[in-house]
Amino acid sequence: MNMMKKMIMAVCAICIFSVVPAMAEGLQIMTEDYPPFNYTENGQLSGLSTEVVQQLAKKVGNPGEIEEKPWARAYALIQKEDGFILYSMTRTESRENMFKWVGPVASNKWVFFAKKGSGISLASLDDAKKVGKIGTYKDDAAEIFLKEQGFTNLDSVVDDSLNVPKLMAGRVNLWVVGELQGIYKAKLQGVGDQLEKVMDVKDTELYIAFSKNTPDDVIVKWQAALDEMKADGSFDALVKKYM
Repeated sequence: MNMMKKMIMAVCAICIFSVVPAMAEGLQIMTEDYPPFNYTENGQLSGLSTEVVQQLAKKVGNPGEIEEKPWARAYALIQKEDGFILYSMTRTESRENMFKWVGPVASNKWVFFAKKGSGISLASLDDAKKVGKIGTYKDDAAEIFLKEQGFTNLDSVVDDSLNVPKLMAGRVNLWVVGELQGIYKAKLQGVGDQLEKVMDVKDTELYIAFSKNTPDDVIVKWQAALDEMKADGSFDALVKKYM
């Protein structure tokens, strides 16, 4: 009987440690290419959110490197597995109970861009439902928002940069994107002067998202570290650097 108890306890211990390996080693941090908040420059991760997360990880003692992944892959992973962090993520009503949150780390305005000279004019969000195709970014909060509003004319891509040439070539008529990201991506492809903002869609805020089962005391620790950065001026210094 004692041997049986020992075997049961050993199996339970294996199960526990296999479920939460990341908790013992620190949370695994993921990001994507989403300038000016997070992006790679000269082989190094950079951006406002990246520098904030790097400083927070140091403050709370979370080891490990930040790994850049395609958004759709990282977004699926953090929903399925424990022990992950993903930034920068728009905090929305539909996502509220899917993750735990630390932030906000930045404001982000979604807009509709058209190619300059398109002649497209929108008086309301519903007007955009009648305008050909709208380029969206797969599983992005803006895409999800438009789907929730009943849009059926969305053309989704896994790399948001692809929407720039599609817009220039007339393969999509509008592009929904964060205003700063849209301008950055268009300039990077040499067509920054060919974008025309047609309409503001929604003001949003960006957060650091954690796997849903992350212990509350971990969230409190990260949030306290962020609040400390905002209080001592180091957060504002980073905002001025990038914005």
